Amino acid sequence: MGAHCFSSTPGVAHVEIRFAILGPTAVLVDGRLNEEWGALKLRALLGALLARPGSSLPSTELVDWIWGAGDELPNDPTQALYLYASRIRRFLKKSGTDVDIFVDNRNFRLDVDPLSIDYFQFREQLHRARVEARRGEHHRALDLITDAFRMWRQQPLADAAGDSADAWRRRVTKNVLLPAYDTLFAQQLAVGEADAVITRLDELDVDHRSHLALVKRRLQALYALSRHDEATEEFLAVHKALRVDFDDIGARDLREFHDGLQENKPTAAPRVVAARRPNQLPPPLLKLVGHENLLAWLDSVTTTPCLVVVDGPGGVGKTARVVHWAHSRLDRFPDGVLFADLHGFSDSPTVDAAAVVDQFLEALGGVPDRVPDRGRRAARLQAQLNGRQVLVVLDNAGHTDQVRPLLPLLSSSVVIVTSRSHLSGLAVRHAPHRFTVKPLDTDQSVRLLSEHIGPRATTQPRELRDLTDRCGGLPLGLATLANYIAIRPLTSLTDFVDQLNELTLLDLGAIGDGANHGLRAVFGQSVRALAPEAQRLFRLLGAHPGPDFGVGVAAALLDAEPRHARLVLDALVEAHLLEQQGPLGRFKFHDLVKEYAVGLMMSADEHHDAESRVLSYYFRSAENADKAVFPTQARVRTDPAFATHHVAEFTDEVSARLWCLTEMANLMAVIHSFSTRGHGEMRVQLAQLVNLAGQPLLRHGAFPEVLALLQAGYAAVAHEESSIEPQADALQAIATLHLLRRNFAEAEHYAHLAHIKYRLIEDEVGIAACLHTTARIMVETGNTLMGIDSHERALRVVRRTGETGLEITFLYRAAEAYQKAAEYGKAAAYYREALSLARDLGDTTAEGRVLTLLGSLSFDKEQTAEARDFLYEGLRLLERAHDLGTAAMACHGLARVELEFGRVREAVEYGRQALRLSRRAFDPKVEGDSLETLAEALQRRGHRDAAIEAYEQARDIFDDLDPDRARETRRLLNILVTRTVDLPSVRTDTDVQQQRVNPHGR
Repeated sequence: MGAHCFSSTPGVAHVEIRFAILGPTAVLVDGRLNEEWGALKLRALLGALLARPGSSLPSTELVDWIWGAGDELPNDPTQALYLYASRIRRFLKKSGTDVDIFVDNRNFRLDVDPLSIDYFQFREQLHRARVEARRGEHHRALDLITDAFRMWRQQPLADAAGDSADAWRRRVTKNVLLPAYDTLFAQQLAVGEADAVITRLDELDVDHRSHLALVKRRLQALYALSRHDEATEEFLAVHKALRVDFDDIGARDLREFHDGLQENKPTAAPRVVAARRPNQLPPPLLKLVGHENLLAWLDSVTTTPCLVVVDGPGGVGKTARVVHWAHSRLDRFPDGVLFADLHGFSDSPTVDAAAVVDQFLEALGGVPDRVPDRGRRAARLQAQLNGRQVLVVLDNAGHTDQVRPLLPLLSSSVVIVTSRSHLSGLAVRHAPHRFTVKPLDTDQSVRLLSEHIGPRATTQPRELRDLTDRCGGLPLGLATLANYIAIRPLTSLTDFVDQLNELTLLDLGAIGDGANHGLRAVFGQSVRALAPEAQRLFRLLGAHPGPDFGVGVAAALLDAEPRHARLVLDALVEAHLLEQQGPLGRFKFHDLVKEYAVGLMMSADEHHDAESRVLSYYFRSAENADKAVFPTQARVRTDPAFATHHVAEFTDEVSARLWCLTEMANLMAVIHSFSTRGHGEMRVQLAQLVNLAGQPLLRHGAFPEVLALLQAGYAAVAHEESSIEPQADALQAIATLHLLRRNFAEAEHYAHLAHIKYRLIEDEVGIAACLHTTARIMVETGNTLMGIDSHERALRVVRRTGETGLEITFLYRAAEAYQKAAEYGKAAAYYREALSLARDLGDTTAEGRVLTLLGSLSFDKEQTAEARDFLYEGLRLLERAHDLGTAAMACHGLARVELEFGRVREAVEYGRQALRLSRRAFDPKVEGDSLETLAEALQRRGHRDAAIEAYEQARDIFDDLDPDRARETRRLLNILVTRTVDLPSVRTDTDVQQQRVNPHGR
């Protein structure tokens, strides 16, 4: 068998393969890969070690690689492994291979360059092919990947028969081979070789051909060959199979893809529906110099789950190097990479463990707000990570206590923590691997600066070394200085040395917990090189307390149009004084640069004016968002005299809510920071800011964050005797939030406090709101009659105020209470009155909500046809208004109606639509209701397994929300599980009576 090099493709480095595991285990002997160099078990042992190069494998694990279920184990497997290792060692020495097997305390390790193994060269060449494809070099990419596939001889590790080998082969097929075929076919299609795609696909195993991504490639190829009928036949067969397997997401994805082909639209690379595999890493830097020992060390210590601490001074490049390493080792973590900036050394509020848990849960596909208890959310994260190969990077930790609560949850992962602190408190209990990143040495610093400034580095070497010495080896300082020099190509290095002689670097050299060591001279040169307007913006941005910011803040500080502000921000990015944060419209400071900017404020008055502009921007933008989301509701009462500086404006509700969500961390930082600065005139606006931004955020399920905002807003004005109105507004908002989260005792407490304060200032709108909140609490806790009385009082008060938007809400909430008490006539009257007012105001959202509730009432009254009409009309309006939560309720109601009419297929469709909408609206209660109705419909259609799955999902939701509902769901589930024949249920008078007690029929 001939030796195969890394590539026979012209222009690709020639690296010789010395070992092969993509088939029987082979060793390079006399220029050829020899598959018959040793006995079967020797080849199996060497193959297992080659699959994990550099890793120590215990003998107990190797047994599971080498011996299969039908094999007879030796009396002493460990002794047999020692014997095999000795024989392999002798063979490798005889063949001239300078590779050895190390055995220590029953652990076996083969130290070998991974690129000398065909499997790892295959992956490297596959990566290169994808890089060329992204550049548009499809012929080059095709040559590379075709050459790579020549390495694939037979089944990988063909000599190893154990369960661990089988598991490894399955992972390689799923994570390497099938994606490689997808890349191959994509490049063949790109260069017009559609017939080659069909030919190669027909040669694959049936299981491989049925992979959704490869099915799409076949369809693309068939359409490219004008074999449209055959493509349609293939699509219909696969689509039907997906539907039979209840893979609705895959079926819908395939249909959309096929529809795109039929319409002759350009089709992007297929989106394969798969398990969530997050990659939260920021982009890597293109040029890195030095610290190669850190990268090699990380390779050696991260072969198994562990804790790694990478510490060192700020600006030394800890994060850049860890991120670079992580990007280059993504294949070692097939289940994804989680990344969190803890803001340990930052003016922004630090990120606590609970916030990190929620961020990671969302990245893994979870819905944190469904589980109100923090401890249970933490347990859920731990369960999701268990058994998965995930890398976790906790960046910029401030102290041990910020990290310690997360470590037990991440124990099954490789965790890398970066910090300016040594985090010595972790040593006793967690014994982390530790690496301290030191500044670059002189040669490395010279090389880094030379790569940026060009020929002047070779003509003035003494000045170049002098400049690098000024930076102390800090990559951030070197990069800043290099940029300053590079954009002045006609200036000699001597001039830069002279300039730096007149300055001192900002706090350079201090290394410790919380100590800042800066680059004042470097930053000063960079700032003074800017245009005056850019210098001013850099200085004023020091007043922004949040973790990042958008163009709007810069426009407010400059009192300029956003387009112009973006150009000034781009100048700061060019000078390395700002970093792009994700999207192009987001920016952030490096911690030390931010400190420097704060110190540039010319006076206390300038600082105060900048803070006022920042608050004004967020305040008026949040007010605009409130108007967009709730156009007909009572406004938060604000001071019209409060300054306005180029605020954000919104054309629709969706953009307003997204702005609130994006700026949530900044809103929190503004409230926390400015409320402690002694600016008494700002406190009222800070409290009102919370009320303005809070309600839109709630539509995204950000309940804990909004509660924290509300509490901070209340704290800002709690001791101001002249600020009773904002105090009451904050208390009432807190009460409403607790009501939505079903924390009825807390809701009642805060509503009572708000009521007292509103009565002090005789604020009838506030009094009505408190009465309304109290009424809802009573109804929800079973005191329906008392709740109705309180609803009536609230209605009388709000009618005196003339707040028609509030009156609509009060009317349909009161009607809900009457409906719950089975007083259907009174409920209908109030619903119709609310409907009339909503139509008069042109409030389509309120109209859609009332129609949906009227549909629910008609269904309870067994007027099913009328219920359907109301629900249809309500859903039409709600879709137009993008009210996802109530639209989900309408779809759920229609599912129940269709089930009543016996149209089970339609009931299933509406149930699934309700499920999708409720999940998008973060409404777990409606999600649970929809799942139960969907389960009943699926059961009637004979889809017993799907019905059981729906009941199980509903049970899990109600376990978090309502234990009584959870018990009832378990009862229904148990009946279904134990039942052998599913019979359709018939609605009886008893069912109707039960429906009146529980409108959801559960």
